[in-house]
Amino acid sequence: MIFNLTMPIMLCCFLSTQVLTLVLENNPFTESLNPVPYENKMEEVKKYVLENLPINLKEAFEESMNNLEDENISDKSEIEAAVIRAVTDEVQSSPDRIDDVEENVEFVKKLKVLQFLQSAIEFINTFESANDAFQSMLLSSNKSDVTEALHFFVRARHFQLPCAVTGIKQALSLMWSDEQSIQDEVLAAFVDVFICETNGERLPPKQIVDNLIKLVGKSNASELACIEEAIARLVKDELIPSEVFLILWSVAAKAAGRPRSIAMTILSMGATADSGIVDSASRLRHLLQAGLGDYTEEHRDWASAKSAAYALQRVSRVKPDPSSAKFLVLEQIVERLSIIIQGEWCDDDSEQDTCAWFGATEEAINAIFAICPAPEQVARMIIVGMIYSTFELGKSGTLSEQFCHSLRLSRFFFVIGHISLKLLVYSEVISGAVRSANAARTISKQEQADRVKSTKRHGKEIDENNDIEAELGLAQAAEAETENIVAEIAEKEIIGRGLIEVFSPLVVRVVANENGRLSSKILMQSSVLTLCKFMCISRSFCEKHLPLLFTAIENSKRDITLRANTVIALGDLAFRFPNEVEPYTSKIYSGLSDDSMRVRLHTLMVLTHLILNDMVKVKGQVCEIALCLRDSEIRIRDMARLLFHELSKRSNNPIYNLLPEIISRLSNMSVKKDDFRSIMSFLLNFIKKERQAEMIVEKLCQRFPKCSTISQKANIAYCLAHVKLNEKCIKILNENFNHYKDSLFDEDVLRNFMAIVIKTKKFAKPEMKQYLEEWEGKLKTHSEMGLEDEKANKNAEHEKKRIAKRSDR
Repeated sequence: MIFNLTMPIMLCCFLSTQVLTLVLENNPFTESLNPVPYENKMEEVKKYVLENLPINLKEAFEESMNNLEDENISDKSEIEAAVIRAVTDEVQSSPDRIDDVEENVEFVKKLKVLQFLQSAIEFINTFESANDAFQSMLLSSNKSDVTEALHFFVRARHFQLPCAVTGIKQALSLMWSDEQSIQDEVLAAFVDVFICETNGERLPPKQIVDNLIKLVGKSNASELACIEEAIARLVKDELIPSEVFLILWSVAAKAAGRPRSIAMTILSMGATADSGIVDSASRLRHLLQAGLGDYTEEHRDWASAKSAAYALQRVSRVKPDPSSAKFLVLEQIVERLSIIIQGEWCDDDSEQDTCAWFGATEEAINAIFAICPAPEQVARMIIVGMIYSTFELGKSGTLSEQFCHSLRLSRFFFVIGHISLKLLVYSEVISGAVRSANAARTISKQEQADRVKSTKRHGKEIDENNDIEAELGLAQAAEAETENIVAEIAEKEIIGRGLIEVFSPLVVRVVANENGRLSSKILMQSSVLTLCKFMCISRSFCEKHLPLLFTAIENSKRDITLRANTVIALGDLAFRFPNEVEPYTSKIYSGLSDDSMRVRLHTLMVLTHLILNDMVKVKGQVCEIALCLRDSEIRIRDMARLLFHELSKRSNNPIYNLLPEIISRLSNMSVKKDDFRSIMSFLLNFIKKERQAEMIVEKLCQRFPKCSTISQKANIAYCLAHVKLNEKCIKILNENFNHYKDSLFDEDVLRNFMAIVIKTKKFAKPEMKQYLEEWEGKLKTHSEMGLEDEKANKNAEHEKKRIAKRSDR
């Protein structure tokens, strides 16, 4: 029996997920609902059916196909579908019309198989189309919705539905949920899908490895962070067998291409919870050969180098000890990392190769600062080596020729920029260690002083107490001195002196790009990113070069990547030096109106982070964020909604204070009516308190005389209709009747006011109903009078134009 199941996407909003899961488990097809085999088989059967059509239909089919002017796939598919429907109807109504009996039997059999396959694909597509609705359940504040959605995705995965993997990846973001129970449910679903079989037994280690490699290989950066958190939790709870990591080491050593790098990425994820997975001399040798060895050099496999460097950041730093096997291996690793960072394997004729190198080098520098006992010395050697290779210096230290390859210069800028930033972090880590040591010593001295005070036996002991207190004072002074030294290093040493200082003027000059002489996009992107990193280090350098940075953004109209990257860097600058960046806030907001979706998304993410952390004040520019509620990109719309939801939770409810400004600005902008009303409908839902509703109503009434067009007045009336009104609000509306009575002739304005009347009557007391009826009467009366006045004005205007035309003759 063939099932013809057609279900719109929103049906899952009305049926329980238990019923849908039951339908899935009792489907009339096979245990596997992977659409690929069905589609391949359907193409094969469809080809047979079309080649063996009855003569009357075959002639019509061939004629229709010949009449196609070009290879239009959609038209071709429509013709094929129509012919198949026609032959199906003919076979069902009168099978005797087909001549050859033997061929008829085979043909009818194939036709039924085709129908079965079409029904199966339709069934699969039904659940695939419902995927968005199930994913929306994951965002529900109701725990049971989240749990049911997770259960569905687990069952869907066991039937190999494609939506299951995307759903589980979406669910993994809930690993950061504040509720431990939600985290546990997500982790259990992850185990059910990728670690265990349908009966709850653990999958063979090889199958687990294959599942994890497929999952990680198709994930973006944010999804990888969630997967890492899940794997780390599973390793901590010993839910992933140790054999899995042995197989991953084998894949990393023997596989070619992406599986090699993915295996090392998964190993590093596990090492987040158990550093022993990579932190031993033997395993470091494996990592050296797999990620930094001859294979990586020969194939320029920057993905493997990046994964290996990322895993190395889970390795503990060791003291120099020539007798230590681990130290000797790390020395070799640092040597290979230095070669990668210097770009000696890069192809100067391939921009794509350099772009892939950027990611590997960033992780390689991070690894050096994680495992080296003296990373600043290694960094110095790297920079000196790159100076010679980038600028073609001879043994005398002079330029051999007046030429510098743009890709080499791009790589050099990237390296000095990231090293400078890591030097800042490294100095702060050392400072933190010093402060911790001083704090421990201070606590010890304080405890000793307290013991001395408690005794109070002799004057000598009192003198000792005074000496201890004096020493404590010196400790506090020493801590303040340590902080001053770190600030001095950041402000003057890293950028102001040394190797990096020599090249900061060159970076500035390239970013300025006078007369547009530099055409390399990669060079401009690298130089601007390096400038931003320098600015993150030094307050004075930041303040001096902020105008240059915004000029570079304005001049990069065709370079989306540069603008998108710089917006994120501006977020870091605003967080580190808020006072210096504050005058340029409006320029940051301008990114919300950029033509590029990527730039808009990055800008909104940065502003959301800064606003919610009180690094940027919420001002009138929030109107630009309100417009994001109607952006064509769903991620931007969701991010804007999240920001307003978080703002509404604050005690002072800044949305209430911002609403008049938002309404004013949106009214003066060329915003479509539907967009304006959708935005205001969303924002007005955050006005919960009666006092705030009363104040908003009064402010909106006072805006009517300031409106220049009737459409603006209609929008104000719409806002009034969507405020949660009480009796006092109705009285305010009546008291301010003169402000809007002249606009009641407009059908839209009147409709919104009448909506208020109808809505208020539902909960009004008897005396209030009489008041509403009087107000309703005034609304209708002035609407009729306004219509007559408006008609008279139009007639007068028409007559004036007619007379003007006559006089011109």
